[in-house]
Amino acid sequence: MTVIWFLIMLALVVSFVSMPFWRKGSGSTTEDPEVAALEAAREAKYREIRDAEMDRESGKLSEQDFTELHAELKREAVSILDRLEALKGKEG
Repeated sequence: MTVIWFLIMLALVVSFVSMPFWRKGSGSTTEDPEVAALEAAREAKYREIRDAEMDRESGKLSEQDFTELHAELKREAVSILDRLEALKGKEG
């Protein structure tokens, strides 16, 4: 029984470690650099929103400051999402 669990764990580890090699041959290496930049900007903006929420919870931001900052960050995030959707719409 222990041998079976060991083999299952070994197979999972080997699969996990070898995943990056599977993706390289998938043919999706022609990603649009503008789309990649917008996706990175989207993730950065989401991180900024989470940071602002944590700053409010820890008392670093007043409720009023948080409300203003959060509204601005959301507007920027929506703008990024709109541009990303427009670019992806052109591709598809």
